[in-house]
Amino acid sequence: MGLWQRLFGSRIEAIVVDEAGHRRTKKLSPERIERLREAGYGVVRLDRVPVHMLDAVQGPSQTEWEVGKDVTRKVVERHADPETGALYAVRLYEGLEPRETKITSRAKWQELHESMG
Repeated sequence: MGLWQRLFGSRIEAIVVDEAGHRRTKKLSPERIERLREAGYGVVRLDRVPVHMLDAVQGPSQTEWEVGKDVTRKVVERHADPETGALYAVRLYEGLEPRETKITSRAKWQELHESMG
């Protein structure tokens, strides 16, 4: 990576969570985000977020939501798992029609996933 790219390259707003649980918002390059994750920091991107979805009809899946379009920044800041940088969601149905999608914790999502078989 050249000096020009380092100085003026694309930056992504993200929340960085250290070992003590302190959260700071910073603008980082994609490469820096990966290095921080490898070093053990939790990093939650604020431009797009991976989503692990549990759906009783279609089964578990993974997708990506755009922050500000598919999900609010406030939801991402509050509920994204700092270890994975992902949201965990459950789609609820009324009959065979999707009613709503709820955000849950990673532990609760895993518990529901295991109970689905």
